[in-house]
Amino acid sequence: MNSSTTVPEHTADEPAVPGQRKDGEPTTRELLVEITVTTDAVRKKTWVSGDISGDGTGDGAPLELVGSTTSPMSGLDSAGLGWLTPFISFLEEPLNQLRGNPGPVESGSGEYDRAGQDVTAAADTYRKSTVKETEDWSGGAGEGYRETGSQYADGLTALGEGSSTVASALTGAGEVVAQVVQIVTGIVAEAVGKIVPIMTEAVAQAAVTFGASIAAAIPQCVQIAVEAGGQIAGKLAALLSSGQNLLKLVDGAIAVMQIAKQVLSAISSQSTSPGQSTDSSRTTDTGQSTDPDQDDETTQSTTTEELA
Repeated sequence: MNSSTTVPEHTADEPAVPGQRKDGEPTTRELLVEITVTTDAVRKKTWVSGDISGDGTGDGAPLELVGSTTSPMSGLDSAGLGWLTPFISFLEEPLNQLRGNPGPVESGSGEYDRAGQDVTAAADTYRKSTVKETEDWSGGAGEGYRETGSQYADGLTALGEGSSTVASALTGAGEVVAQVVQIVTGIVAEAVGKIVPIMTEAVAQAAVTFGASIAAAIPQCVQIAVEAGGQIAGKLAALLSSGQNLLKLVDGAIAVMQIAKQVLSAISSQSTSPGQSTDSSRTTDTGQSTDPDQDDETTQSTTTEELA
């Protein structure tokens, strides 16, 4: 069985092989490396502020905490000091803002993750098929076809990795919000723990001081609450900063995905345009000739349409 290849001429502005980009333009491999680094940064939570990650709570907290309704102010009621709650209720307001239903976060993350896995699996299948179907092709044009397939598979993998990045970002953001809920809850509980003995003693002395002990204790308790509020404000600022850092990473991943789609489209155009057609043929036992570019056009066009 004989193989014949004819490599067409190319202008100086055109890449000799589809999938090889012009100078200054990224290849799909370079895009894949870039988005993989971004994904790693998102998953390792390098975007989380040290004011949050330095609290010894690890890489986040269970997402279920976002839906928690437990009140750290309940210690006042337990001590019979519920009447004091209005004076320091501002401590619990941030928790009311942070809490919510974690369901949409979990479902949204799952959808992006499954999409990423599906695209990555499709890329792996395509990569293997281009090698298997051309294993008996020889010559420069055959090598070019395999390189084109590899570049295209890298581009698809970059898209899959980008979807996984978004999934990790959604999960990570939810876990860090839960972590802040946990931290703020602890700060409020600690403040309540300081307030209860002060006010309990004041109440015990109220009868002999004609209520003066309570009047004197209230400013002390409010001051404790104000100091705790300052700590909480710092954590909320750190959460905002962390969110901005994460958004930059996600924006970067989306930008890479957009470029990857453009490069994949360019690869398809190069491999199917008349001026870029490569006459690499393989003669079969029946005397028929197979055209790799015809197969490549069908496979790549179908994949691009699915992604669009």
